[in-house]
Amino acid sequence: MSNKDEPNHSDTRDPNADFERRLKAKLDERRTREARENPNRSGWSIGLRYGSDFFAGVIVGVGGGLLIDRLLGWSPWGLIVGLLLGFAAGTLNVVRAAKNITAGNDASDKQ
Repeated sequence: MSNKDEPNHSDTRDPNADFERRLKAKLDERRTREARENPNRSGWSIGLRYGSDFFAGVIVGVGGGLLIDRLLGWSPWGLIVGLLLGFAAGTLNVVRAAKNITAGNDASDKQ
């Protein structure tokens, strides 16, 4: 049984050429794997991520506020409180996303 990573000593070829070939193959494999794991993020993709995180927080807050208004009849106080909580949640989402992106490990990659 032979190991494909070990050079063939019975061959009269230059051992450095074999080493170079194996090194190039391993580096190409590693670059491909890293490119798949950490896609290059453009400014647009980061901006859209921040915007969607903020927007989602606001929408959930407004939805919760409207639900409270309908169920308890507190109109417009449920909407106002829900909107404020939504802005706070959206801001918190953006801060968390910014920390994850600058740390190099996006939260969506952890799932």
